[in-house]
Order: sequence, then structure tokens, then C-alpha cells
Amino acid sequence: NELYDELKGSSARFVMPGGGNGSLRGGELPVTMSARTADADAAGGIRKGEPLTLTWTGNEYDRPIEDDDVIAMYCPAHEVDPRKFRDAATVAQARASTRKHLELHLKYRPDVNEKLNDEAIALTQRRLAGKEDNSWWISSFPIIREPTCEFRYWRRDGNMLQLAGRTGSLPLALSLENPTSIHIALTSEPSEMTVQFTTGAVGKPVVEYGPSNGYGKVSDFPMRADGTSTTYQASDMCQEPANITEPGKFQDPGSLHTVILTGLKPDAEYSYRVGLSYGQGIVWSSTFAFRSALPAGWSKPYSFIAYGDQGCPDDGWALGGNLTASMVRRELDGHRNGTAPIRLVHHFGDLSYSRGSAYLWDAWLDMVEPFASRLPLMVGIGNHEYDHTTGGIRRDPSGVTTDDGFHPVWGNFRTDSGGECGVPTAKRFLPPKTKQGNYTSNGVFWYAYSFGLVRTIMISSEHDLSKGSPQHMWFQHELKSVNRTTTPFVIVESHRPLYHSKPYWADNAVGIAMRAEFEDLLRKYRVDIFFAGHYHSYLRTCDGLYASKCSNGGPLHITVGTAGAQLDDMNLGLYDNVWTQKYLGVWGYIRATVHNPSLMLLEFVNARNGSVEDSVRLHRRREEER
Repeated sequence: NELYDELKGSSARFVMPGGGNGSLRGGELPVTMSARTADADAAGGIRKGEPLTLTWTGNEYDRPIEDDDVIAMYCPAHEVDPRKFRDAATVAQARASTRKHLELHLKYRPDVNEKLNDEAIALTQRRLAGKEDNSWWISSFPIIREPTCEFRYWRRDGNMLQLAGRTGSLPLALSLENPTSIHIALTSEPSEMTVQFTTGAVGKPVVEYGPSNGYGKVSDFPMRADGTSTTYQASDMCQEPANITEPGKFQDPGSLHTVILTGLKPDAEYSYRVGLSYGQGIVWSSTFAFRSALPAGWSKPYSFIAYGDQGCPDDGWALGGNLTASMVRRELDGHRNGTAPIRLVHHFGDLSYSRGSAYLWDAWLDMVEPFASRLPLMVGIGNHEYDHTTGGIRRDPSGVTTDDGFHPVWGNFRTDSGGECGVPTAKRFLPPKTKQGNYTSNGVFWYAYSFGLVRTIMISSEHDLSKGSPQHMWFQHELKSVNRTTTPFVIVESHRPLYHSKPYWADNAVGIAMRAEFEDLLRKYRVDIFFAGHYHSYLRTCDGLYASKCSNGGPLHITVGTAGAQLDDMNLGLYDNVWTQKYLGVWGYIRATVHNPSLMLLEFVNARNGSVEDSVRLHRRREEER
């Protein structure tokens, strides 16, 4: 962020009222500022996730408002150091944010527009036509683990910034105790469910839960489970910018809590709430509901969502990630009582796109919480979670003992994680753990689980998969051990694909090398589907793809890196090959419906409007495979 770097730099000179540079005290300031939330009368202060509108007005006898003036947020409100801001924008950037909101309000929210009267719509249009709308619309107030915040207006004169306005202290509601980032995941046991959440305060994590009486309703919580807590520091990261504590880089993630719910009946609905027990009692979350797992072999139809490469609007990209998150929630609600309800979400890498900007983990998890608190979110790692070039010794949570991670001669593995080297991902997600003899899964990096008729194997394309490597040996043993009578469908998921058709030659070289390392295993053990992301587009190959030939005993390959990241350039086209069946450049995701042991329906759903842009029925004659 160029503005962040400028404000933190030594050339920026901050001047306080009266010419001082260390005190916030002073007389009347020329710019009047105010902050307003949708529920201005709410007790306790600003709540995380609610919209906030910041406005400012200049003194008509003073210097006018300028586009390059700066507005910065400080938390806590009494922060003295002007370089220790939490967020900052120029007036021009703040106005642009408001304009974008107003445009989207009219263009993409017809359900809201229908509720607006003509006068309100006309007012919005007048604001869009004007150039002097002095407001900053913040769509979702970020997760801040401080009791107060304050916005300050800095008038710019070259490299000098003079304090010209303040909102005063703005209280935040339960900012330390309130549970955030709530998400659930499967364990290796169908009678369990992992619940994870975050707080700013330290205490004992607890979850109360019980069978639901109708969706999301419970008379009481007869069951209770305590959990464990962890966190991480800047020094745990491998390299810059993740290991630097300053605005836009590392910030304290708070306390990360994990609670394992046990004693669940299979395929049953439960309600739960999470809380933090500390000296003054327990602050509880809202009540959520989930359905416990389908045990391996159960033939009840169900659906799951699959995608890679999401991020969130806070990354600076468009609304793709938010569109996908909203559509998944609609899928969950719309199919809840159907014959094949949505039961879980598969996300194979490039999750938050934090890349060292720690606040983006909070922003992304807050965006997906509405469905991740109700559906198991099964994640893998991608290049933007793990890839690094130094600092890995004693820090790399995947167990790699080299300083730079994995860097084969054919790879383009660089510093894509922004120095995080998998630390936040490994701390925030606890996938199923399996051990068979000498072969053990490796946390969020590679693992496997069963759900109904499907065995899913998550591998890491960011780690060594060559013959004889720990991951390759585990992967081969896992494939060999699958009971195809119990789980007839086998899905392998990786961040990077083996096949694609986009002329991104460095990435294509990685896919070719990965084929040489383990494509034979996919054919030998009759893998049905190979899901991947990395390319920000949708591509479906022919079925049976092996050694670049269709109907040759391999799986169906689908790349679906379209959950929100900036889409690939469609003008580049595709290079000639025999395997491409469908290629799309729109945000969306896979909805997979498992009907029975021989039939799975795969649909690519447009995240903007919910339309099905591609579909294929995967038929398997199981008697021929035995």
C-alpha cells in the first residue's frame, strides 16, 4: 500500500495543533468529523461487521478539502504515535469507496432498491453526480481488538501532514471478548466436529451444544466441551512483510481457540454457541446450527461446494469473493430441505490472500463465517499461504527442514505467502488427522477424510511429491488403502492443477512436472476427480485423462480457481490441446451432488447470478472396476 508506506516513512512530518508533534491536545480544529453506524442508538458502541459512514466538513473560511488529504484510523483512540494507524485513505480514495458503494447499491441490489422510495433513489443519484461528497462508507467495520478507535483528518502540505480534524473516541462493542471467525471442520470421527474461533481476550474457550428442535432452535444446551488456545507472533513468520509489526503487515491475531465436540449422532442436526470464559463470566456468540457428518459408506445423497482462490474485497479486488460467500450461504439455505442438501465446502488453497497483511485473515474469515459456522470448511494450502524463500528453519509448520521451503528446478515457487510460510493457516485450521502404520497426515498440508460415499484426499502442490518423499509415500498409501466398496468415489484436491490450457508457461511447467511425479498413481488407483485452482478461471477436461490422452484411465480434471480472485485475462486465449472441454472466465464454484455409488453430478455455478454455466454427469460402472 503506497499510502501506508508514505505515512510510515521518515519523510512524512506530522504536525499537531500548536506546532507540537507529540500531543493530541489543542484548540478547535478546522475540520468537523463524525462517524455514524446503521444503528446509531445501539448500546455498547460500534460492532464488528456493521457498516459505518464517516463524514467531514471543512470551515468555509479555511482551506478547502483536498483530494490528497489523509484520513486515518487509530486504535486505541488515545494512540499518540501518528504512524501507528490501523487504516488510512486519501480523501479521493475515501470518496471513491463511497461512490462504489452507491453504484453497487443501485446496480446489484434490486431487492433493496425496490424498498427505496423515489426520493431516496434520487438522492443517491445526486450524490453520484456530485464530486464533493465528503464521506467514507466502510462496508464492514473491521475486527479490532481494542476498546476504542478514532478517525483523524490530516491536511497535507507536501510531506507535512497537519492534524485538522478528529471524531473523538469511538467505543467498540465487546471488541476483546466477542467471539469472531467462527468455523467448523470434520475430524477423522463422524461422531465429532471441530469448532474454532478467535477472541481478543485470553480465557478458556467453551462450546455449549445440543440436538436442535427445528433449524437453529434448541431449548437448552445439554452438552458442553472445553478447548485449547494458541496464537502466533511476528517472530514466528519466515520473512518480510509478515514478520514486521506495522500497519498493513503483522498485527496480533488474538487468541485462537479450538474445541472438539464429541458424542454426536450421525447425520443429526445440532445447535451450538461458542464463548470465552474469563474472570467476569462468559461472553457467548449467537447460536449456530450444523448437521453432523455422514459416516463412510452411507448412501444418502448430498451436495458439496468446491473452489479455490477466493480472497475478499479488502484485498483490493472486486466483489468476487463476497459474491461467492453470499451465494454459498444462499445454497445452504435453499437446499437445506432438498433431496441432496449442501453438507460441506472444499477450498483447495489461496484462502485469504493475506500475503503478510495479517488483518486480511480476520476480514476473510468474517466474510465466510455465515456459512463456515454451519458447514464444515475443509481447506488446503496454496502458494499464497506457504511459498517463501528464507526463514523456514524452526518456523515452517509443515516440518520441512530447509530454510526456503520447496524450490525444485522446474518450479516457480517464490515469496507468494508474503513470508507467512503456512503459519497462520496451520494455526487457524485443524483438519482430520489420520495415522496408518508409519504413514501420518500432515496437518493442513496433506490429509484425507471420508464423507458418505466419497473419500477426499487433500495434497500440497507446494511440497515435494516426488517418489520417495514423505508426501508421496503417504499419498500412495492413502490411495492404496481406500475401501472402494465403502467410499466408491475418490477425489484428489491440490492447489495447482496437472493440466490446463492457458499459455502461462511457467505454471504449465509445474503441472507437467507434477504429472511425472504422481499421475501414474491417479490412474493405478482409479481416482475419479482431480480438483485444483491456482489459475483464476474454470476449466474442465475430458474424462479419463492420462498422459495427455482422453479416455485413457485417468480422472476428470477440473480447475476452479474462480471463487473471487482477480480473473485471468481471457484475451490470451488457450493453446491447442485435446483435453479442454469447457473454459470460462467468470466467478463461480462447483456444486457436486453425490446421488449414489455410480453417479455424481458436477455443476459450475455463476457466483453473480446462480446460473449453471457448465455441467457433467460422472457415471462409474463399479462392477467393471473390481
